[in-house]
Amino acid sequence: MFSWSSTSRKGGGRGYPAANNTPVAQTIQGTIRPPEFSRQQHLESYRNDATLQRSTRKVSQDDTTYDTVFQTTSGEALILRVHLPSSYSSPPQMTLVGCKATHPWLDARMKLVGYAPLQSEAAWKSSRLLLGQAVHEVVKHLQLNPPSILEMTDPGLAKLQQSMGSSRGSGSSSQMPAPPSQMNGSANQPPDYDTLLNSLTPPPPVDMPSVPNQFPDELNQKSREELQTLLDDELEFLSLVHQLPVAQEMQMQRTSAVVENAKLATTLLEREEEYTMLHGAVSDLKSSLVPKLQAFDALKQEQEALVKPPDWMQMKRELHKAKKQAENVSEDYAMAWVESGDDDNEDAVNVQTFLKEFLRQRNEMHMRAAKLERLEQQQKQEQNAMRR
Repeated sequence: MFSWSSTSRKGGGRGYPAANNTPVAQTIQGTIRPPEFSRQQHLESYRNDATLQRSTRKVSQDDTTYDTVFQTTSGEALILRVHLPSSYSSPPQMTLVGCKATHPWLDARMKLVGYAPLQSEAAWKSSRLLLGQAVHEVVKHLQLNPPSILEMTDPGLAKLQQSMGSSRGSGSSSQMPAPPSQMNGSANQPPDYDTLLNSLTPPPPVDMPSVPNQFPDELNQKSREELQTLLDDELEFLSLVHQLPVAQEMQMQRTSAVVENAKLATTLLEREEEYTMLHGAVSDLKSSLVPKLQAFDALKQEQEALVKPPDWMQMKRELHKAKKQAENVSEDYAMAWVESGDDDNEDAVNVQTFLKEFLRQRNEMHMRAAKLERLEQQQKQEQNAMRR
């Protein structure tokens, strides 16, 4: 198993890869960085790095694959496997080996996919990073944001993890006290939001650890200089935070939530085919519903035109026009009969036939005139009723 040496620092802190102020990668001759690096330059920046070389070794017969061991601020020892293809036609690949974990940068195969420069060949070239720089950034990110370990699959790594856990467990840890009661101050009271809060849907209950009301013993025993050193060193500060019972409990809850979400997502993916078929059926029903809705809207407009209240002025105009038309027809018929000649004309209509047709037409005219008069009377009655 790999090992790494500690760096002497004020306050006796542990040393991690990428935790000191050494250059990120080997410098290259010249004041201007060339647009692209050779494969040899990438390897030298990685293998000869003053920090990484102490915890890095080659694991392949050629020079394509290397392992780097590092320790996170939460205390886990992890192995980052770096693979640089010999043809150098694709960006380097980085993978966590020897464990199963969850992290936003890791996929299900523990391959590093969240680091932007490694997502494509174009992104790697445009980043203009040396391999040593890229490994530094990845290690530092995983140190400050430790993955949630689900299982140690490498026996040697698991054994190292147990020994590290026992050494950390030898220290004393006090139980976090309960939070203090609320102060009952009368001055500067905040506004009352009870009415607003009661109208909102309450959030689901979340079990959170109690907030401590005093500093832990690990901090009370340190001097002012040691506390200042702790504040200045981000890695040491996060390492202490991750060892606190409150932080460990929150990490366990986070891991539990991630596992539960993964199970739920797996269940949904298993029913993907069923949901796809339902979506197709709903889409077909929607397509057949559109023309039916259009026909319904047309019929509805016709119904509204039929049942809407009558327009008095329009009805009076139409009745007046019909009465005038009937009067003109009867007058034209009488004039034509008069001008048709005497009884010797064979085309002349006899008196009986003329009177019968003429009276029918005049009767139609008077019927329309009576309807017009009746309509005007009804309109006046309704107007008088509205005034009362």
